[in-house]
Amino acid sequence: MPWKILKMKYGKKLVLFSMFVMNLVDEPAPEITIEQGVLIGKISRSGTIFEYTGIPYAKTDKSTRFQTPELSPKWEGVYKATEEFHMCPQQTLFGVMGSEDCLKINVYVPADFKNTKPLAVMVYIYGGAFTFGSGGKILYGPKFLVKKNVILVTFNYRIGLLGFLCLKIKEAPGNAGIKDQIAALRWVKKNIAAFGGDPDNITVFGHSSGGTSLSFIAASQASNGLFNRAIIQSGTSVFNWSLNRKPVWVASLLAKAIGYYTKDPKQLYEIFSKMDYKDIIAIKAKKPLEMYYDTGILHLPCIETNIIDIEAAITEIPYNIFTNKTEHIDVMYGTASNEGLFLTPGLSEEMLDSRNGRYLFASDLQFPSESKAMETAKKVHKFYFGDDIISSRKILNVSKLYSHLCFEFPAIFEAEYVLNQNNSKVFSYIFNYQGWRNLAKLASGYWFEGGATHGDELFYLFDSYLYPIVISEADRKMIDQITTLWTNFAKYGDPTPDITDLSCRWKPGVKHNLQFLYIDNESKMGPMLNPEGYQFWKDIYSKYRKTDIT
Repeated sequence: MPWKILKMKYGKKLVLFSMFVMNLVDEPAPEITIEQGVLIGKISRSGTIFEYTGIPYAKTDKSTRFQTPELSPKWEGVYKATEEFHMCPQQTLFGVMGSEDCLKINVYVPADFKNTKPLAVMVYIYGGAFTFGSGGKILYGPKFLVKKNVILVTFNYRIGLLGFLCLKIKEAPGNAGIKDQIAALRWVKKNIAAFGGDPDNITVFGHSSGGTSLSFIAASQASNGLFNRAIIQSGTSVFNWSLNRKPVWVASLLAKAIGYYTKDPKQLYEIFSKMDYKDIIAIKAKKPLEMYYDTGILHLPCIETNIIDIEAAITEIPYNIFTNKTEHIDVMYGTASNEGLFLTPGLSEEMLDSRNGRYLFASDLQFPSESKAMETAKKVHKFYFGDDIISSRKILNVSKLYSHLCFEFPAIFEAEYVLNQNNSKVFSYIFNYQGWRNLAKLASGYWFEGGATHGDELFYLFDSYLYPIVISEADRKMIDQITTLWTNFAKYGDPTPDITDLSCRWKPGVKHNLQFLYIDNESKMGPMLNPEGYQFWKDIYSKYRKTDIT
């Protein structure tokens, strides 16, 4: 049917349909000129955010696999920064997804900000056990935070074996994923002014393995001057699960799973460097059960060897650095009130029973004798399980052990180290709110247990494609509360400055007296959550903490 006839017959309907289609077309955001060239983004559907997504901040491919990323090359013309779905290679429900050249960064800018002075910048490092995750809007949408008039930056970094193979040789020195993160922070420092951001007011925040990464980065000389503040959520580098203490052995386990039997670093590199990246990601291996209660995670940061012309990211056990470092960076540390619930689903009766008679602590402790180690292990068992054996009937006791040992007390210990060594302000929190966006709590199967679990606060900090709706008014208030706290810290170095309308003043800790903000419907300051458990583990770590990597 010719257009004139269509227009006569359906005129008004066609106009309305055309307007609808036009609204589906992405409106371009302003052009930005950075060192690599000119780029253009898009305006969010709400019209409130300029989105620049999928910008290459560094480069990696098969030739630089396992190594420090290279600088991303300049481009000709205008780069279309609108790619939303990008990730580094990882195993998913749909098989291995992602590309090896995956080092992309996303910048989200308030569309209505007045360019009177540069905006505070918040850079997020995602978690995922160093094995999965990406910086995209599937989980980490910008709306909640950008609404508070800050610039949000998210990015990808290499994970799994591609990011954390550590052979301590030039071809695979270790910590490629951490070096990606440092490269992203250098890119932000260099380029964020072009987006209206303040390169002298950058706050980095991260959760779980992202928080652990940030803790390592804060302790690294390679990050000096790149950011001003840090928010470390449910993960620090002094956790017992944060460090790969036997990286070449772990690499040999992975090689053995695909039919190679060697512990020689050069041979291991030759094996992995020649494989297709999808085959590398698909490798499955398990650590054998040992006396120590070490993590089953295979891909972790490591202590690097000094190699000529190779910049190292991690050269010392973080505990040793934190107890000697004097650089001033203000920090927020925090955990959820019931972290361990997240880890208990899927623990079989066999897995639980296997810990009976073994140590209930990790190999970051070192004892003068096996008998002293077993004596301490029995004290731990008694503290958490009494005279009962570890079984599914005691699953909440297991959860409590996980909460204390893996999250809660290491965060307190690191906060104390920072406070005792320099003049940094340290703010500590416990996230205790339970609402309809506590997706991790809901997925754990322990909805009716008190408090919040690992990762619950993320859905109040970020909107996401995974769960875009806000059901209750209480959840809406929590979103406003937590994003105000986080962005105030980024803007002013104080989560509750005088200009805030929040009812509770968040006080920083002082030496020998940490104070905690309990984030809840009615937030309030309070004492340590589990003082008896804290003192129990403090005594053990004071006596037996391992301070070397041998």
